[in-house]
Amino acid sequence: MFANVTMAFQNAATTGEGLTQFLPERRRVTFCVTGNGPVSAGQVTIECCPQKTPVTDVPSLGFAPAWTALTTIAVPANSTVEYRAGSVSGTFRARISTPVTGGTVTVLAIRPEEQKGWSRRPL
Repeated sequence: MFANVTMAFQNAATTGEGLTQFLPERRRVTFCVTGNGPVSAGQVTIECCPQKTPVTDVPSLGFAPAWTALTTIAVPANSTVEYRAGSVSGTFRARISTPVTGGTVTVLAIRPEEQKGWSRRPL
């Protein structure tokens, strides 16, 4: 049995880095980029910070985020574009790399998770 786990990265936004989400173990992830309204411009870059790399600036320790772009997606007008990242782990964000005009963008990540439990099917 499978259930979808949804994580929000951007919600009706036009600019910004959005929220970060951490996946400690490898999981299949699909990012959904939805343009809300008659969007005329805008791009979202899906970025990953490898699992063992710090994602916060700690200048005194010499740490800085090490974000790697997985893909850049043009924000569609009144529709959704999916990006299947495959099996990934680490920290992720959906940074609006080109400001959205004419509307907003919502970015979600969907993870199908296997639900563990006993089978109810008779033997």
